[in-house]
Amino acid sequence: MSSDIILYELAAADDTRFSPFCWRTRWGLRHKGLAFKSVQIGFPDIGELGGSRRTVPAIRIGGTFVEDSWDIAEFLDERFPDRPPLFGCPLGKGTARFVECFTDKVMHPAMLRLVSRDVFELMNSHDQAYFRKTREEMLGCTLEQAPIGREQQVLAFRKAIHPIRLTLNRQPWLGGNAPGHADYIVLAAFQWARLASPFKVLEDGDPIAQWFRRGLDLHEGFGQKVHPEHGGPGFAGTGVWKPEMLLRAWGG
Repeated sequence: MSSDIILYELAAADDTRFSPFCWRTRWGLRHKGLAFKSVQIGFPDIGELGGSRRTVPAIRIGGTFVEDSWDIAEFLDERFPDRPPLFGCPLGKGTARFVECFTDKVMHPAMLRLVSRDVFELMNSHDQAYFRKTREEMLGCTLEQAPIGREQQVLAFRKAIHPIRLTLNRQPWLGGNAPGHADYIVLAAFQWARLASPFKVLEDGDPIAQWFRRGLDLHEGFGQKVHPEHGGPGFAGTGVWKPEMLLRAWGG
């Protein structure tokens, strides 16, 4: 059953997987030891997958279709209870929800301003128009204006994430003694910045940077395998989404 998992996710023009939300699920699947097939889908085509949320990541296992990285993590723990848990317990899930909110509402908006122009340059033309329109609405300025003064902006960002630094000074992972979904949420944000831009979001000696490097090494260096040419679980049979895939999934 695990080998029948399809992960729908975004990719850059060169086929590198860069989406922070999709990386949450990529790490979650690997944490569970589940094989999966990655299928690239463009921003304008996500709604055609047929889900109510109209978002990626999304996974399909047989006749079951699940959207949103949080819902996918919950589903994986429920569907595969004999494999390493992503949340551990209800209290762990509650803490991970706080980490998700902090990442989505504090980290991502600041990082978007730092790297959005670089992200745009990585995309194929099919995705660029959608990205420009939606991200400029979020930013309140053009993509070209967003990174102006980012050498100062990044200092404020590093200060805002100090609670993560304090946590890692006391324990090896945000989840405690071992990584879980809370770690993958934040790791995925820094993975996005690493893959999207040459701009240095973290200083090398920062405890968060050291934790991030350890995160990239998890699961036999899974975080380093960002492109189909790198191999590794998830890229066997990698494809691009086409409308006929939906017909096959529905038995048409």
